[in-house]
Amino acid sequence: MLGSNTIRALSGGFILAALAVVPVKAQQSKNIRLVLDWAFQGQQGIFTLPAGDGTFARYNLNVTVDRGVGSGDTVSKVASGAYDIGQADLYSMVRFMGENPGHPLIAVFMVNDKSALAVETMTKSNIVKPQDLKGKSIAAPAGDASRQLFPLFASVNGIDQSSIKWLNVSPELREPMLIRGEADAVSGNVPTVLINMQAVNIPMDAVRVMPYADYGVGLYGLALITRPEFAQQNPEALRDFIRGTVHGLNRMIKDPAAAVASVKTRDPLLNEKAELDRIKMTIDYTIITPNVLDHGYSNVDMARLASTLAQVAPAFNMKTTPDAAQVYTDKYLPPRDELKVAK
Repeated sequence: MLGSNTIRALSGGFILAALAVVPVKAQQSKNIRLVLDWAFQGQQGIFTLPAGDGTFARYNLNVTVDRGVGSGDTVSKVASGAYDIGQADLYSMVRFMGENPGHPLIAVFMVNDKSALAVETMTKSNIVKPQDLKGKSIAAPAGDASRQLFPLFASVNGIDQSSIKWLNVSPELREPMLIRGEADAVSGNVPTVLINMQAVNIPMDAVRVMPYADYGVGLYGLALITRPEFAQQNPEALRDFIRGTVHGLNRMIKDPAAAVASVKTRDPLLNEKAELDRIKMTIDYTIITPNVLDHGYSNVDMARLASTLAQVAPAFNMKTTPDAAQVYTDKYLPPRDELKVAK
């Protein structure tokens, strides 16, 4: 007969053994709150796809995806702790850090290898080059990245910023104001503005686009940003979140219709054709560059980044130019062979 001590020892061993074989998926999920840079549109499928198809869940991540109203607002929400991660224009983050030195942020994944920020006007107008914007009215949401970065565009192109009349508008009123002639120009992401115009039967050749990248402002675009303390406390969760994002990027590239269907679960009123066109334009214009094709996603050239920071610092009236390492880190990326573009 077994003694009571032996029984307790065996029982304890069985319990430990049972605990040892509990599968990883039984562990408590990590909650992550994500805020986008803008409304739900086709290209936001890079996040709604992994949230909907179980990819984030397989990494034990419970991800909440909320729409944004502009990069400036997104940056503030992440800095405040209201959200853990945000997708925002990299330089809107830099501007915020310059204005709020006690609230550091860090970019951990570059979604767009090239900026899509621009000023748009009607082709029939007499605005044909940046300098023609002098004395004109420009409509944009206050937090939009194109509005936030306009000081740099203006500085590089010799535009007197004091002559610009800014019209603060909600996102849904921006393009209608341009069409009705209530604004001389608008500022906004190229795919967003052009596809929104196309959706109301304005042909693309009726819109003149002045991309910042084509006028001396060769910036990076949208990035995943977070607070340094969140990254330091949750390195594996952040790395797995990036893995899920890469899955979303590659699935969107291979199956844009699935991306649109995924985003429509968040906004059923989206026009499928318009969002498919928006995805294609976003991929071609901002995501798939020669650099990304050769080296994979988020292959950031720190010298290029430093050069752009030297450009933006004076335009943002920053006392010092931040180091590239203060703005972006590859510390939380998965191995580079997991960052390849889908074939």
